[in-house]
Amino acid sequence: MPDDASAARNADPYRALGVRPFINCCSVRTVHGGSLMLPQVRQAVAEASRQFVNLDELMEAAGARLAELTGAEWGIVTCGSAAAVALGTAACVAGNDPVKMLRLPFTDGMVNRVVMVRNQRFAYDQAIRMVGTTIVEIDTHEDLAAALAEPVAMIAVLGTHEEQSQVRIEDLVAAARPRGIPILVDAASEHLRRPSPWLVRGADLVVYSGGKFLRGPQTSGLLLGRKSLVQAAWRNASPHQALGRPMKVSKEDVIGLLAAVEYWLESRDEAAELRRWHDDLDAIAHEVARMPSLRAEIVAPAGVVCVPALRLRWDAAGLRLDGLGLRQRLIEGQPRIMVDDMSATADSITIDPFGLQPGEAVQVGRAIAAAFSAAAQDARETAAPDVDASGEWELRTHFLHGERTHRLVLRQRGGVLSGEHSSPHFSGSVQGRLAGSSIEFTLQARYEGSTLAFRCRGRAGPDAMSGQAALGSATDHHQGPVNLAQFGEASWDARRIGAAH
Repeated sequence: MPDDASAARNADPYRALGVRPFINCCSVRTVHGGSLMLPQVRQAVAEASRQFVNLDELMEAAGARLAELTGAEWGIVTCGSAAAVALGTAACVAGNDPVKMLRLPFTDGMVNRVVMVRNQRFAYDQAIRMVGTTIVEIDTHEDLAAALAEPVAMIAVLGTHEEQSQVRIEDLVAAARPRGIPILVDAASEHLRRPSPWLVRGADLVVYSGGKFLRGPQTSGLLLGRKSLVQAAWRNASPHQALGRPMKVSKEDVIGLLAAVEYWLESRDEAAELRRWHDDLDAIAHEVARMPSLRAEIVAPAGVVCVPALRLRWDAAGLRLDGLGLRQRLIEGQPRIMVDDMSATADSITIDPFGLQPGEAVQVGRAIAAAFSAAAQDARETAAPDVDASGEWELRTHFLHGERTHRLVLRQRGGVLSGEHSSPHFSGSVQGRLAGSSIEFTLQARYEGSTLAFRCRGRAGPDAMSGQAALGSATDHHQGPVNLAQFGEASWDARRIGAAH
């Protein structure tokens, strides 16, 4: 039997490691743990862990059950939705032809072009490119016709942004179907419907996350659609010796996600969920109402968004507190509360109720009110810069493994910095500020559908400066400090190589 110390660690494993859990007000982002598994899912996973089974036999049976549940021709469980995107792409490029499969991601001589509407580029399209494809961007119907003049392996669609595009999925289907070109839709952040509206509208494959709204295992995803393509995707997946071998899905994940889909489509009470979300948002709004500077409004779901939210607004000038500042106070507080960074503005932030557990809404409201009460007493002043950083600099970034040398050209106006940076494969703009001897600036550049960013902070002297840099990247519709720091940190130092002016 386990000893008392082991039992205590198992009862609260995160705090046993010194990691503080938090109240989740930022929906279902993977970096914050996605969602909590349903009780039915936890039980199904536990039961599945007690026996052995052949994975091919299990996925064949699971595919038939997913087809029955969702109305799709077939389905498979993957190790997350990004894996579903990669495996779906591999199916469109290589099918289950071993000669092609074993060559991936080296696709010379294969049809390897994937068409995407430009404003639908997203961080996870790297899962498409990792197969060995080249993404061809389009904006208009004329662009689409030109792109299809040469062989195309697949058309990819980002479901959350499809309605904002000039070229709609019906246009893509009309052009692609006569040519036999499959269409894959990433709907990972959407609610699963029976039947999937994307398959109804003509897509061949659609991807959903299993660890977000479905509340299945966090490392699970769904690939649904045309049976031949979905089965080809499975043959490119683990346990088979192909590109997807590192993308291992477990027997527990398969059974757990099936349990989640069964609950979602057969037992879930949508009206009760909506009432609970509104009750939680009302409870938070009630608590913050005692702060006269705060205004709260419930934002109704729209488009593919199915969960209401609470938008908080305030007079930023009077309070000296912006959305990211409020978020930081809530992270550091007790209880610890996580609010989505991408919703933060200079004078607002959004609260999502999906992840709230019973009793947490009141705690969130009180913590927000306390944060604003404390902010109202702050009297922070911005110091004038001690140095003039204008001129040319050589900056060296020291990564966990390797380093990079940059050439900076900085211009300074008061405490505001601007300029340019250049290094191999990474050149672009510089924006920042100086306060006293404290300096912060960001090196940015565009690559594929993302903006790369090195966010540098440190101390500056007349001829040298140094500090730490947060490393990350973000697409246009997912900007925020979490993504812009997702690759960790590096140290940096710089020396002047041009005279100040």
